[in-house]
Order: sequence, then structure tokens, then C-alpha cells
Amino acid sequence: MAPTQQDLYTAQARSLHGTGRVDVSGRAGLPVGAPSELGGSGHGYDPEQLYAAALATCLHQALVIAATETGVDPSGSEVTARVRLSNGGAQHYRFDATADVSLPSAEGDRRSRVIEQALRLCPISDQLDPPPA
Repeated sequence: MAPTQQDLYTAQARSLHGTGRVDVSGRAGLPVGAPSELGGSGHGYDPEQLYAAALATCLHQALVIAATETGVDPSGSEVTARVRLSNGGAQHYRFDATADVSLPSAEGDRRSRVIEQALRLCPISDQLDPPPA
């Protein structure tokens, strides 16, 4: 028998053309815009920044859980995510994401085990290529 799935939380974001903002879960909107490197104003957050923020936050929360569960002190831990937008031609775009993980209280195999567990816990970590070291 398959385990029963329990919904824990739902977030919603809405983007409307011409508004320059994204409303997130009924809160005041985040300013959004295209980066200046792509011909935009550079004002507000772009999708790549928002995705990097989501990935870094998700993986870091998972890292803290995994560290705590295995007796590793998560103090001073940090995750930096980078998202690169690429164009494969004919309007085919893709994201490439990487992450750097700092876990000062663990080294070697212990550090690797905590990071592997964090990758399993974070539901969007499968988008990372290559996995963080």
C-alpha cells in the first residue's frame, strides 16, 4: 500500500501583464521586471532571481533538517544557488541551476551524507545540475 500524501502548505503567485509585480499568496506584490542584460529596465526581480531564491531557501531549510536529524550543528550553514538562462535557438529557453553548500560543522563523509539527505528532502533540488558539493 502506498503511503498517504498529506498536503502541508499551498502558496500561490499571480502575474498580470503590465503590472510590474507578482502577487504572492495574497500579500503585497513583489516588483518584477526583465534584467537589463536582456533589454529590460533592471527594476524588480526577474524569474531567474526568484527561482534562485526559491532553490537556495528550499535546499537550506532541507539542509538544516537533515543536519539536525543526524546530529550535525547547522550553525553557520549557507546555500548559494545560481540560475543561468540559456537560449537553445528558436525561442527554446532553459534554466541551469547550481548550488554551493557550506556546512562548517561537518566534513568528509558526514558532510556528504547530510547534503545527500537534504537533496532528497528538497522537492526542487532535482533541478540542480550538477549536484552541490
